[in-house]
Amino acid sequence: VAVFFLFLSPREAPPPHRRRPAMAAANVLTFPALPPWPPSWEARAAWLQWWLILFLGVVGGMKAGGLLRHDLSQVAGLVEGVGAAVFLPCWPWVVERMGKGGHDRAFRVGCGLILAGLGIIVSTGKRKSPVCWSQVLFTLELLRVQKGPSAAGFGLGAVCTGVLAGVAMQQALAIGGGHAKTP
Repeated sequence: VAVFFLFLSPREAPPPHRRRPAMAAANVLTFPALPPWPPSWEARAAWLQWWLILFLGVVGGMKAGGLLRHDLSQVAGLVEGVGAAVFLPCWPWVVERMGKGGHDRAFRVGCGLILAGLGIIVSTGKRKSPVCWSQVLFTLELLRVQKGPSAAGFGLGAVCTGVLAGVAMQQALAIGGGHAKTP
């Protein structure tokens, strides 16, 4: 329901006296201010940023706290939660510590951590979850809208890194598919 705007078809431009100010244009991240209302395709970056911060911040925290248990959920939840709550919002105290280009770096680190955490989940039996894959697609779309089509390679690399880390952890901990459960 919260992301219904992604499926809206483009509308005709309103008459000049009814147009929004330039801030509602594409590629404008509004956090911590609320995204423009009503939702529109042109403002999807702001809506996707808010969605990922809220959803993965809360769900990542719940996983890290052990409330949504499954294989590697606590590790993945910690990675997702840090990406969504610390880096993706581009908090001024984080951006300042990242030096020149800190806003861009914080944004990329946030998206990368979210995608790596989701990759860890994909490496487990939860790989069939449409919720997990939808968050991967939302994060990749946010990267694409903000940084261009080439950012998809960075995003896919982060997912693959998460998958490889997840497989390695499952092998090291003898959990997941192919391993007998211990009592």
